Amino acid sequence: MLSLSLAQLRTQAHRLVATVLAIVIAVGFVVATLVLNDTSKNTVLGALSSQYLHTDAVVAYDWQTSTGEMPDADAMAGIGGKIEQLPGVAGVALDRSAYLNARLPGSQGYRYAQVQSLGDGELRWQKLKAGTWPDGPNQVVAAPGRNLEVGSTVDLQLQPTDDDGSGSGQGDTKGDTKTVTATVTGITDRSSGITSIGSQQFWATMQQATAWGAQEIDAIRVEAAPGVGSDQLTLQIRDILRDDRAAQSLTVRTGEEQSESIANELTSDNAELATVLLVFGAIAVFVCALVIANTFAVLLAQRVRELALLRAIGAGGKQLRRGVLVESFVIGVVASLLGVVAGIGLAAGVSAIGSSYENSPVPLAGVTVNLMPVLIGMAVGIVVTMVAAFTPARKATKVAPLAALRPMDMAPITTRGGLFRRISGVLLAVPGIAIAWYGGKESELLLATVGGMITFLAVLLLARWLVPLAVALVGRVVGPLGQVPGKLAALNATRNPQRTAATATALIIGVTLTTTMVVGAATTRASASAAIDDSYPTDVIVTDSAQEGLPSVLISTLAGVPNVTTTMGVPGSTVKINGEESYVLGIDPARASKVLRSDAAGRVPANGTITLPTWYEDGSGVKEGAPVKVSVGRRTVTLKAHLAGGGMDSPWISSTDLAKLDATAGLQQVWARLADDLDNDERGEALDAASNAAADVAPDSVLSGSADERASFDQLIDILLLIVLGLLAVAVVIAIIGVGNTMALSVLERRRESGVLRALGLTRAQLRWMLLWEAMLIAGVAAAIGVVLGSVYGVLAVKAALGSSGGVHIAVPVVQVVAILVVATVAGALASVLPSRRAARISPVAAIASA
Repeated sequence: MLSLSLAQLRTQAHRLVATVLAIVIAVGFVVATLVLNDTSKNTVLGALSSQYLHTDAVVAYDWQTSTGEMPDADAMAGIGGKIEQLPGVAGVALDRSAYLNARLPGSQGYRYAQVQSLGDGELRWQKLKAGTWPDGPNQVVAAPGRNLEVGSTVDLQLQPTDDDGSGSGQGDTKGDTKTVTATVTGITDRSSGITSIGSQQFWATMQQATAWGAQEIDAIRVEAAPGVGSDQLTLQIRDILRDDRAAQSLTVRTGEEQSESIANELTSDNAELATVLLVFGAIAVFVCALVIANTFAVLLAQRVRELALLRAIGAGGKQLRRGVLVESFVIGVVASLLGVVAGIGLAAGVSAIGSSYENSPVPLAGVTVNLMPVLIGMAVGIVVTMVAAFTPARKATKVAPLAALRPMDMAPITTRGGLFRRISGVLLAVPGIAIAWYGGKESELLLATVGGMITFLAVLLLARWLVPLAVALVGRVVGPLGQVPGKLAALNATRNPQRTAATATALIIGVTLTTTMVVGAATTRASASAAIDDSYPTDVIVTDSAQEGLPSVLISTLAGVPNVTTTMGVPGSTVKINGEESYVLGIDPARASKVLRSDAAGRVPANGTITLPTWYEDGSGVKEGAPVKVSVGRRTVTLKAHLAGGGMDSPWISSTDLAKLDATAGLQQVWARLADDLDNDERGEALDAASNAAADVAPDSVLSGSADERASFDQLIDILLLIVLGLLAVAVVIAIIGVGNTMALSVLERRRESGVLRALGLTRAQLRWMLLWEAMLIAGVAAAIGVVLGSVYGVLAVKAALGSSGGVHIAVPVVQVVAILVVATVAGALASVLPSRRAARISPVAAIASA
């Protein structure tokens, strides 16, 4: 039987293309997911923790576990000095940082940026891609992007220092804003600047960074002397800091432990992403099993006479079953190997796509291929293939020897069998829908996935009843349009429900998966954009770095910038809130409703209301709805407090209330809204134009807002959509091959029927048109079912994955969904071309004689 099974594989290889592709896709998806997960850990997480990975000891404030207040800059510097005196210490680096404003090449206006200090020797963790390290005044290295290159000059607007020396410019400042011109001596690799998404990152020598206001110390990194281990060094540091009151809130770890701590903080998000991808992998494996089982069932149905002849010459039922399982094992091994290779290639392609984007927030570097993903992929492919082939193999043992002498028409579905499938489908559908609904409601992704799989299995069980019924209904409408071939096609499509359902299953699966991805991506984009809008509702905010106010002409200037739709001025004034000095902005509610993308948090104040950040509740004891006295000089108004969460730098009151307090309040900010339909390039051009226009009338103006963040997120979604488009193309190919395979088998089964129709007068052209109409009817109905299922599954998946982090905004891309429907229908029609030509070439006499 082994040699016979191998011979069958050689002779029937062309009919196994759909099965092999299904296994390759499923295994490739799983392997690619696992490889990308490993790659992201070794690149993204490695980049985030690289600052400490090669450091022997780290003294820092752990925002997750530390209690008490973080020591100020002077205290941290004193602790660093103590550590430097230890005999086991070779070097100490104080990681200082500060925010400033930068005028980048090609821009006239300022944008927010960050400068950090560089360590010396082994404590310099950044990786230089081009140029040299700075060694003199007004020299920097920069993270890649934003038109920066070696030799570029950048104007840096330094923040005035605070009384506490932090250089944040948020307290009582000392001195005026200062502008210096820095030269870019080097460009780092992308991973060194991974933490600077949304702002430009610079590094300078310790002396230069400190002179530019980098007073705040984020961490103290320590290099061990030769012969001193990391564990020994951390013990020494803990001993000298045990009695230091300022150091009680700090943690002392080895560099490796600090890296692991940072990785663990981020691994939860990474694990969620891996879980989402693996859920899609599980769906691919599930679908793979269905396609394999369906293809094997059709193949064995075609081989009824052959199997019966084997039984007639002495082959036992167990031998036939073993033969079919051997075939499935060989197919599983070969296809799984191809799937592993395809998965690694897909992971490499995704990594290359992510790395090819300028300023991409995904600095993937190559691929990390471990043994485990390969073994898991092989196991999944082989086991799923053999399990899926078991039921068809069991049916093969029931073939009677006399079947070799009977006509090859497929046996009609018995009433009992059809009733059993309907009952089973309904019994699975009810709990499946309930589980999927509950998983989506409670944001349980795995539970929703299980429910989705159960409901999908129920749909496939009911397909033998639903698909022929739907085809019959559609056939009655469109069948007469095809005249005689169209009417015959409508009748043929419903005569054998098993054959019709088998043909439709491949397309239902492919279209459902593709639509799920497309709708899921669109809903994710809409939901995340809405979340950004809620937290940061203003596209563009222009402020004055000198804190001297902006000219009113800036409002009309920004309004004239291309792709800026609406602008508004925001006055501000220094006031006293319940006796404490503060700064407030005056908001015009009518204008704000046109400029802000969202006010879900209720930040825009009505007359008589003051909107406060939530920290006012803890810091000043202000409660929601409590009366608040706001005064300027002798003028006082009593307003109702509204606590509106984070994302606010200062309290807001209505412009009317501000005018009552300070009629001469100057213009402090200008807000602008960009057009809604801009792509990333157009959005970047609009921001540059707005920055340049603002600089023309207000040279010290600084541009910020949520547009940059939205651009970074859209870039991530664009990368994912490129992958989805690739999967869509693969799904179309699989649909064409799968439907073509099933149609070809269907044509072979109906050779006698085709011969009779030809004998009764049906021409070759009419026979081809009949098969084409039949394929289009089945494909159209299958595509419609898949689009509906995929849309529901896509929304459900996003709701389960993102529901806990905020509201889900359903978005169904109508154009793309209609395109999927049309492409799937056309794919079904194309799949019938070769089988119909083959059927038309056979003479009526030969067709009847061979049946």
